Amino acid sequence: MSGITTIVLVGAIMFAVLGGVTLLAHIYSLNNIKSRTVGDGQHGTARWATKREIRKTYRHIPFTPERWREQAKRGEKPTTAEGEELPQGIIVGCTGNTTAMVDTGDVHALMIGAAGVGKTAYWLYPCIEYACASGMSWLSTDTKGDIMRNYGQIAKDYGYHVSVIDLRNPTRSNGNNLLHLVNKYMDLYQANPDNAFSCSPCGIALCLHKSGANR
Repeated sequence: MSGITTIVLVGAIMFAVLGGVTLLAHIYSLNNIKSRTVGDGQHGTARWATKREIRKTYRHIPFTPERWREQAKRGEKPTTAEGEELPQGIIVGCTGNTTAMVDTGDVHALMIGAAGVGKTAYWLYPCIEYACASGMSWLSTDTKGDIMRNYGQIAKDYGYHVSVIDLRNPTRSNGNNLLHLVNKYMDLYQANPDNAFSCSPCGIALCLHKSGANR
């Protein structure tokens, strides 16, 4: 085979390969995907919820903290204006200024915003208020102490036991001594050795004394 024939054959093969690649690229182009409202998934499927979906997904609860606090002070369980028990959940928005949209599912929420836009005042505080009114246990970080100052007493008025863990000054934190009851009943027993059963309803002090345990 001469050199010219080889060059012509190689050129023909290269031309065929390039033509085939071009043809396949044209056939399988994204331009042939049928267009829809949010595409066929090539750009994602997320979209904003419709008003109907919002009404169906979230509970719409009148946000009446003054009423809830008055009920709590009277020893009553906070309820809606119709007397229904408040469903537990996270406030994710509002309609108007008096109706909260509550997500009652087992979900997580992420609030993102620049400094001063109202993340604490307009979202966190309403969530804490609603958590207290609906009887949820909750934990919150409080680097500046604002939540404790503004909502500590309110939570206590709802009947909550408020505890603080101060990592900067641990001595100011609330503590939990697991041996408190043991020490208490041992002291009561030592003060009244003949009346051990009455000072310990569970008989803890007597059992500890019999086993020879020391304080």
